[in-house]
Amino acid sequence: MLTDSGATLLAIYSAHLLSPSMLAVLGFVTAFTVIALALGWRARVLSPLALRNSAASLATLGVNILMAPVVYVGAGLVASGYASLGIPAIPASAWDGVPWIVMAVVGVLGKDFSDYWCHRALHTPLGWPVHAVHHSDTHVNGFTAFRVHLLEVLTMKVFYIVLLTWIGIPPGAIVAAYVVASLHTAYVHLELDIDHGPLNWLVASPRFHRWHHADEPEAYGKNLANMIPLWDLMFGTYHRHDSCDAAMGAVRDGVPDTDAARLITLPFALWWRQGRAALSGWWLRRGQAS
Repeated sequence: MLTDSGATLLAIYSAHLLSPSMLAVLGFVTAFTVIALALGWRARVLSPLALRNSAASLATLGVNILMAPVVYVGAGLVASGYASLGIPAIPASAWDGVPWIVMAVVGVLGKDFSDYWCHRALHTPLGWPVHAVHHSDTHVNGFTAFRVHLLEVLTMKVFYIVLLTWIGIPPGAIVAAYVVASLHTAYVHLELDIDHGPLNWLVASPRFHRWHHADEPEAYGKNLANMIPLWDLMFGTYHRHDSCDAAMGAVRDGVPDTDAARLITLPFALWWRQGRAALSGWWLRRGQAS
């Protein structure tokens, strides 16, 4: 029985790691890493701290790749639960004859709207311990896009299921939206002082997103949009998009920046700290009342 279970698990991981989508991800990450290192060494901007932060980001990505089947299983359970609710949805046939580019644009808009509200939820006290892993990088660059905790990946998928399932867009358009969003995510994390002039409200720039990572109280929970800053303007979370020279990371809150092992366990450590603080406060109030 144990041998059969082990063989089944091995088959699942083999199918996952050798799937076309995973090979595409690994190819992109490898190419990105080679190009980034080549350009960095040529420009002589790769400090030891930058290299250690990038290594921690890649290590976090490696853990996520190995644990991806767990995310798929969890997301599948959520999808099954959502389907059982019988919430009305636009049938896939409604998109027959709609130009592919229109479906792709709808997919991008829908995904980014979902990402905005997921991001906003991750900046609440309960969600922050998960998202703090992404904000831990003190040398924000393209590799920071890979520094996402496994639990954040699962949270994003839950938001997609709840907010996007009803649209009924064909999978191909969703994949296109995901590819565009992934490339843009890598772009906005680049250590480049770039904005988009009159298009700043429509397409997020590295300047815009750098303020989101700034370790400045006035910027906390601001500039949450991944691609379309108009969401921040509409929902009151816009900050600014000029040049940002502020420090990055969350070291002041005790969040490590280069220790990959601690980053994997960070959400549980922060939740434990929150729980102890809440229990201490309750005990203190109980004592004062009695």
